[in-house]
Amino acid sequence: MEQEGNLVLTKSYLEEGAYKHEAWPETAIMQQFRVSTYLNACIQSGFVIEQVVEDVSLSDEDIEKHAKGWYNAEKAAAVPTTLIIKCRKAQA
Repeated sequence: MEQEGNLVLTKSYLEEGAYKHEAWPETAIMQQFRVSTYLNACIQSGFVIEQVVEDVSLSDEDIEKHAKGWYNAEKAAAVPTTLIIKCRKAQA
């Protein structure tokens, strides 16, 4: 949530599970998981993790297009918005 130009967190990162999100015209049910939950699910499923990427690349056009939106460049700079896990199935 944004208040007076500040990003205010109203929920702990550690709290996992479903929650209602009211940023859109109709309330959406979202899921929140920690990064460790995703990584451990890969490992427990027999995958070998080769690389983890959290980088974000926004064009000037995208930054301008979403400047007044719920999801903007300031939020993207404050909180990781992308998580890519490159993995492969382990050889038996």
